[in-house]
Amino acid sequence: MKTKVTLSLNKKTVAMLRKAGARKAKPMSAIVDELVEELDRKDAARPEVPDWLSEMGTWLSGKITEKDLEEDPRLAYAYGYKPRKKKGTKKNT
Repeated sequence: MKTKVTLSLNKKTVAMLRKAGARKAKPMSAIVDELVEELDRKDAARPEVPDWLSEMGTWLSGKITEKDLEEDPRLAYAYGYKPRKKKGTKKNT
């Protein structure tokens, strides 16, 4: 289902959309659809950063990801991070 919307874009952006539409033989709305879907895919592929790390507001914010904490137990310990338990793994005692 399509929905009409009104956008306010600068002249340069509109010109670029028109050129892209002409090159690809697609309407501007199709180009915008593709760009938004691509942006969504890129955002979904980005590793998630724990909320507490984002809220720190320090020089490390945005530099250490959850993946970093999962891979380095020393870093996880320093940050007080508890790694998620992986499914199907058992502790050796």
